[in-house]
Amino acid sequence: MALTGQDLLNAVNKAPLGQKVAVMTSVVVLLTAANWYFFIDPMQTQITQRQASLRSLEDELIQKQSIANNLAQFKHEKEILERRLAQALTELPNEANVDDLIRSLSEIGTKSGLTINSIDPQNEQRQSFYAQIPIVMAVSGNYHEIGVFLDSLSKLARIVNVTNIKMGGAKLQNDKLVVNASYVATTFRFLPEAGK
Repeated sequence: MALTGQDLLNAVNKAPLGQKVAVMTSVVVLLTAANWYFFIDPMQTQITQRQASLRSLEDELIQKQSIANNLAQFKHEKEILERRLAQALTELPNEANVDDLIRSLSEIGTKSGLTINSIDPQNEQRQSFYAQIPIVMAVSGNYHEIGVFLDSLSKLARIVNVTNIKMGGAKLQNDKLVVNASYVATTFRFLPEAGK
């Protein structure tokens, strides 16, 4: 036979006071535990998660406000970096521009008083993030003219290294001691695809 709610209440009413207090305490403890387990604990977990999310969003807001407050400074720094990049690209351009460099070498040689015997660009040699472009040159002139030429090369905006300098065949022409010189003028270019 099943007990109904009324039967339970009658049994509790007939029980001595100590048992009534024990039953009521048990019922209150069970209801409190159920309330905690089903309602309060999930809400507290949700509150903790939302507080963590709120702190994260507040930190992000502070960072973005800091950036917004310093926007003028960041724009100025960006302009400086862009100017430095432009300067670096003149020294180490993305493109080979060998024809322009040969024209510059020829003009500098002529202004220095040299006779340009040959300018022979070689194949590009790729390295990790740059490529070397060697140009074999042969010139004739006196020591001073060759020195002026090499000094002028050092003042170019583009990087040009001169190696393997060989001089010989000195002879007197028009009261001037002329030597034949050969060397390798190596320039460089940046390989942007290697940086990606």
